[in-house]
Amino acid sequence: MRKHLALSGLLAGMGLLILGAAAMAAGGFGAPGTYHFSDTNASAALNDSAGASIFLNVDRGMQTFKPRGVSGPPQMMGPETVLSFSGFDASGAGLFGCFVIPDSSFTVAPGLASARLKVDPSQETACPGQLVSAGGGGRLGLAGPVPDAGGGGGGGGTPITADITWTSNGAVTSFTFTNTSRCQGAKSPAAGGSQSTFASVAGSVSLLKDISSSPFSQIAQFDNVQVITGTFSAACTGAK
Repeated sequence: MRKHLALSGLLAGMGLLILGAAAMAAGGFGAPGTYHFSDTNASAALNDSAGASIFLNVDRGMQTFKPRGVSGPPQMMGPETVLSFSGFDASGAGLFGCFVIPDSSFTVAPGLASARLKVDPSQETACPGQLVSAGGGGRLGLAGPVPDAGGGGGGGGTPITADITWTSNGAVTSFTFTNTSRCQGAKSPAAGGSQSTFASVAGSVSLLKDISSSPFSQIAQFDNVQVITGTFSAACTGAK
């Protein structure tokens, strides 16, 4: 199970970078205009010596939620900082959480040299609904649109105390792009880039006895400017 979580963490953590490269400006984000989106995040797959494992992500930028029981499209809000995690305790019981936290709880050094998350339950406010990830269509320019289907889930979960520091391995990967999406009469050129670095991680999380290993940890930043000319129709976006 721990190996499976580690692999899931790797795929989830890499998802932003892959989608940023392959699916920027997928189009279909509605009204014509110029949109500037930036995002900073750190993530880690964490295991403890008792057999518990979690994948944790902290993200500052525009956030997209699907509120519980509310039909229609997801709601984008922010910019704000969101802490989310999922995994299993030593007995195999599931763990999850999604909380809006103060911006000051998450700091990133220039050049992605390091990042720190320091937060406790008194600073955590349950997410207003199911968090839609950037890779799942929750960010302008990072993936395709989110369909309007059904009502969403809830946020919240288990509040945690965490003091975690990511330290870059010194190798920063940069990616820049320009591209244009077209559908029917609408057009959406975009330009931007990303930086990411693999990192070591140390510290403590209240859900874990200790941090005995971290098979994946990363710090990343993304920036995207997208111009929408014309209105992408429902046929282009897949909206119902």
